[in-house]
Amino acid sequence: MNFMTALLVLVMSPTENITAPAEELTDLDSLRWKNRVILVFAREPLASRAVSNLGDYAAGIEERDIAWFVLDEGTLRSNYEGTLSETLHEQLLNSYFTPAPSDTAVLLIGKDGGVKSRSSDLDLEATFGLIDQMPMRRQEMRRQRDGSE
Repeated sequence: MNFMTALLVLVMSPTENITAPAEELTDLDSLRWKNRVILVFAREPLASRAVSNLGDYAAGIEERDIAWFVLDEGTLRSNYEGTLSETLHEQLLNSYFTPAPSDTAVLLIGKDGGVKSRSSDLDLEATFGLIDQMPMRRQEMRRQRDGSE
């Protein structure tokens, strides 16, 4: 095979298996305009229950472009598919949960980066209802509906 043929084969080959490594997430800025964010601060065993609850609602979370993060005093769990920075836990605590809440605290952050709600419990059905009333989400639902018709 000559050089030009090899080059042509390389250029024409599918590249679906080649993916760029996800950038390490150090703060929520890179999620702006792509994801809504649910932040949960809870102590164990409530933190583990929150993770389980979020897992139970995975389809609705994915449909609404939600990235979630559950923090307790020492760990950070998330559905974010990339790498989480070692400093992200501390950054989220300092930015959103200072001083540390004495009880569970839940924040919903919109795609614009603004805090849309604060709560003391993780009620995903109520959160989905709130999201579904937001203008940007209504546009998304219209586009989905119009695209599938």
